[in-house]
Amino acid sequence: MNAISKLAFVAASLFAANFVFGQASPTAPAMNVLIGGVSANDAQAASADKFAELLTKYSNGRLKASARNGGSLGTNAQMLAVLQAGSLHAMIGPSGSMATAVPELGLFDMPFLLPGAPANITAFAAQSKAAARMMELAEQKGIRILGFHGIGPQSLLTRFPVNKVADIQGKNLRVIPSPARLGSLQDWGVVARPMEFAEIYTSLQQGTIDGLTAAPDITLKSKWHEVAKYLTITEHFAFASILQVSKKWFDGLPKDLQDVVIRTGKETIAFADGEFAKAQDSSLEVLRKTITVTNMPAAELEKMKDLTRKGVWERMKADPQRGPFVKLLEEDLARYNKK
Repeated sequence: MNAISKLAFVAASLFAANFVFGQASPTAPAMNVLIGGVSANDAQAASADKFAELLTKYSNGRLKASARNGGSLGTNAQMLAVLQAGSLHAMIGPSGSMATAVPELGLFDMPFLLPGAPANITAFAAQSKAAARMMELAEQKGIRILGFHGIGPQSLLTRFPVNKVADIQGKNLRVIPSPARLGSLQDWGVVARPMEFAEIYTSLQQGTIDGLTAAPDITLKSKWHEVAKYLTITEHFAFASILQVSKKWFDGLPKDLQDVVIRTGKETIAFADGEFAKAQDSSLEVLRKTITVTNMPAAELEKMKDLTRKGVWERMKADPQRGPFVKLLEEDLARYNKK
């Protein structure tokens, strides 16, 4: 049985045993709620566990929630498909993982858009008109987004020192294959190398790639710092994560339990901000003691920004589908920066 079939079987069994369209069975007063995630023993997994804990608590046990972390229910794409069908109740994951269903969510990858600190990313998304529109589009695809929260900033992790933009030109850097990220590296003269996550360590070790964009926590957890000894703080990208539930499942709940889900989502997002902030700060502290960590000089950082302002930002604005959202994000950024 493959991962997606296994997920569907487990979720369907829970539904059959406990409820149909939100109505509890007379013999089983608790509704089992399944929350999926691909990571384990980290801030994302802790957030999924917290969501499960609070759902159970605030529903007085009417919802019996459990988190299945570590990819036990499949990949993000597999879980998302089952969530849309209504057989998985909830999941937490990076916004980019939802771009297959809602392409506009990939625009959170635009360079120098999101502020670095997790709580600041959350605050940005909360006031974002583009994010609100993305939530509407997600509803049309069977996904109810309870909210966005920050994961943290990403900078340059390389096998060589970086002090200026010219240092990365012509270098092979691994990149998540989103148009915004690929376009940014193109603007900086980098050779972009899309690559599976599992291949990164060996590719750095063998010199197949010269570096990548990375956050402190995942760098430490994945031990990339063993084979790439230079971290240059640029915070040119940042990750937002999404707490989402099945619209079909949510709509079938009685109003009081819908309110519980919404309340739990808000508190989980606040919890996630703290967990990710601790993870990023503590990981960076360890990295400062083990590899060379520097800040990109201000003039060079401004050069990176200018190249992308005139490059990928303009190209994306000219795109018929993405353009209106990119313009909304520019307005969101200007409004956020005024606060």
